[in-house]
Amino acid sequence: MTLPSVRRPRLRVADGSGLRWLLLPPIAVLALLLIGPVAMLAQTAFSGEENAFASLVGDQVFYDAVQHTIVMTVVVTVCAVGFGTLYALGISAAPRWVAGLLLAGLFLTMWTSVLVRTFGWMLLELPAGALFWALNELGLRDQPLEIYQTSLAAYPAMVHVMLPYAVLPVWIAIGRLDHAQIQAAQVFGARPLLVLRKVVLPQLRPAMISAAVLIFLMSLGFYVTPLMLGSPSELTVAGYIDQQFNGSDNPERAAAMSVLLLGAVLVLYTAADRLFRVSEKWG
Repeated sequence: MTLPSVRRPRLRVADGSGLRWLLLPPIAVLALLLIGPVAMLAQTAFSGEENAFASLVGDQVFYDAVQHTIVMTVVVTVCAVGFGTLYALGISAAPRWVAGLLLAGLFLTMWTSVLVRTFGWMLLELPAGALFWALNELGLRDQPLEIYQTSLAAYPAMVHVMLPYAVLPVWIAIGRLDHAQIQAAQVFGARPLLVLRKVVLPQLRPAMISAAVLIFLMSLGFYVTPLMLGSPSELTVAGYIDQQFNGSDNPERAAAMSVLLLGAVLVLYTAADRLFRVSEKWG
């Protein structure tokens, strides 16, 4: 049986003029929280004696930061979507009480401050931290760990932060699966892994793509976790912006990089929306 399509409810009056005032709050919020700050950043970027945007052309540190940010973002996105899909499938397949515990842990992670979670990973990864203590107690290691403030240290923490944004869209999509296709595949003798690969995952692919786009765009501006756990010699774009603003006292270059980062996010989102219709899935 095919369910009828549901249209989004819309407020209407005879001529539409009576509800135009409802546009004022979102326009005011947009102007206050987005247009205003971006305009101030652009003004700051052009306020120096030299062109801050042109000064970035030959800046090797900036190029290295861009490269490191892209690599980090891709790795975190792939890992978060992969683990998030497995987590969502686990929630759906688990008994109700286990699923409740998994969801509670997920939401607790999501509601905990990023700074607090980063401190937790720091306590794990310190040379004599909790991870070394556990390995030492098991007799697996007697020398301090050397992963803190390395490139590797930031990845698991960032995946941990981004995991809820991968789990929730996929979990919701699992609830909308066409079970008739799954039953048909089982009737014809398909094994569970084949059903997962040929029937379930293709239906989950739009949700996985939407989650990947969201995580990728959010990770481009990741600041706290890479700064506290990552290698000081491998800055992200956000970390380099902070260095220029606070360490080098060069707000013009920091503002220019901020505008470029925001522009890159907008361009990537527009391209993803054209290719994958992510705004329709989020809405």
